[in-house]
Amino acid sequence: MLTRRDLFHIVPAGAAACLGCTSAALCAAQSVAPATSPPPAGGFGEKADMTWQQVFTFAYQGYARKMKKLAAQIGPEEFLQMLRKASSEATVEQVSSLLRLAPNRDLATFELWMKTQPVQRNALVYDVVEESSTTFEIHVSQCLWAKTFRAQDAADIGYATICHADFAATTTFHPKLKLTRTKTLMQGDDCCNHRWVMES
Repeated sequence: MLTRRDLFHIVPAGAAACLGCTSAALCAAQSVAPATSPPPAGGFGEKADMTWQQVFTFAYQGYARKMKKLAAQIGPEEFLQMLRKASSEATVEQVSSLLRLAPNRDLATFELWMKTQPVQRNALVYDVVEESSTTFEIHVSQCLWAKTFRAQDAADIGYATICHADFAATTTFHPKLKLTRTKTLMQGDDCCNHRWVMES
């Protein structure tokens, strides 16, 4: 069953939501403030019985359509450049704000989140390729973000919204944590090869 916190990680809010999105990791540690008054029975407080695929379709299908309309009006290259910049800037702001809730910013904390955070567990299928005190590398063979955007013929928008900001999120989490990636499922490759290294 999806919770409100799970949905917060998925619905596009100007921040990346893929592997490097440390904001989602930090959100998981964040306490959710109670509403000032309880929602009416059968209304906002009603639990949504949806699969992860249904939630992603709901969250991103309309978003992709709107972004494609904007791209047609602005021009694809200029629009994608603007979207990449905006996604990275919004991610830096969000991660910087949420870092106040994270006492540890080491690689071990990052790895632990990757293995336990509900969205990552349910939206990604990956193998750990290398895991040490300084390096964490995974190869993602299935990604629900990539599947959802590519189904809308919007992989370029998906990459600009979701994948591109992974680099900004990583360095914001820790300035010495570096992400290297040469392939993504979003761009049609056979996997996403994320490699994080904590430099000395």
